[in-house]
Amino acid sequence: MDKSIKISAYIFLLFATALWGGNIVAAKVASIISFEPIKLSFYRNLVVIIILLPFVFYKIKIIYEIFKQNWKIIIFLSILSVSIFNTFMNIALTTSSVISSSLMPSFAPSMIIILSLIIYNSKISYLQFIGVIVSFVGFVNIIIRGDILNLGSLNFVVGDIWMLGCVSCWALYSVMLRKIPKEIDNLSFLFLIFFIGTIFVLPFFIFESFINQSFAINEQNGFLLVLYVGIGPALISYLLWIKAIKIIGANNSGLFLNLIPIFSSLISIFFLKEKLELFHIVGALLIFTGIYLVIRKNSNEKN
Repeated sequence: MDKSIKISAYIFLLFATALWGGNIVAAKVASIISFEPIKLSFYRNLVVIIILLPFVFYKIKIIYEIFKQNWKIIIFLSILSVSIFNTFMNIALTTSSVISSSLMPSFAPSMIIILSLIIYNSKISYLQFIGVIVSFVGFVNIIIRGDILNLGSLNFVVGDIWMLGCVSCWALYSVMLRKIPKEIDNLSFLFLIFFIGTIFVLPFFIFESFINQSFAINEQNGFLLVLYVGIGPALISYLLWIKAIKIIGANNSGLFLNLIPIFSSLISIFFLKEKLELFHIVGALLIFTGIYLVIRKNSNEKN
């Protein structure tokens, strides 16, 4: 593969993770201004659909034909990435801190390795297996906030559990991306998964809005928040992520998810005044050590 193409993939991933780091902070800001999590997901998705529609409208018939032939995998990917992933994250940030929630996606590369092993029978080395275990320990350390007694008493922050589901969905989505029909371009695929994903979010949005007696965006700066999460983390990041995976694969792309906590933690510490706890540092060190073992090539195996 041409070196310049690889570099372009790395640049795509750098921008994508920076925007996703900001997305976690935006979800926390939404909870602070009482912007309901499902409503935020719904309007975010709507922004993406409206922006993409002019670019794909002339291809609607082609997109529909591709959908008819591949409807199972497309619906599955739509639910994972659009319906569940961002909705779970928005719900998670109502109780979890930005720093905790941003560190959890760092476990995704290890999760992608395991899922690739299960789904595609990919090979995993002894060092990679150890790395996955170490990463998992770091992940659990964050969930139990550094206190083993919380594990025994099941005393968890509810938002952290939602974030676990969020990360699991993203890892599975990334692994399954290789099953995207080759005849569909990135913009058309993105429009399709957001359109379908929004349909599945709609009934939950209606239910939440009835309970809160508000369908409109009434929150202070709520409209700006929706525009940011819709254009940046949703539209641009998804496009960059899909393109990068097609160039260097899910396993290599997944490693860049480790940059998300760096971007989001810095933003939250400086702007939201969140505190970096010792269990965050210990968890991060374990996760990154595990990632190092996952990507490190064992010299004996290489030979």
